[in-house]
Amino acid sequence: MNQVIKELYDMEAQAGKIMENAGLSKQKLQEQKKRQMEDINIGIAAELEGRMSILRAQLEEQAKEDIRQLVEQNRQQIDLLDAEYRDNLTTYAQEIVRKITEI
Repeated sequence: MNQVIKELYDMEAQAGKIMENAGLSKQKLQEQKKRQMEDINIGIAAELEGRMSILRAQLEEQAKEDIRQLVEQNRQQIDLLDAEYRDNLTTYAQEIVRKITEI
């Protein structure tokens, strides 16, 4: 009977050690998983920053191109208005003088 009780105590001690080792293994696995997640998050953040830099550069290029086109369109409109003014200066001046003298 004493032998059975001793074996039961030994089994209980072994079970306790197994549970303790399982707890330690679980803790180590959780720490490892946490480090892996942190590494993944750092990698994702770096990749997103790289992509955002590329998109930012593309947007800046597009904005520069849009501004260039607007400047060119405005320049063309100014040139057209200037040409019209030069071509019709005499006519405009005569019309202004006529309206002034009518009053």
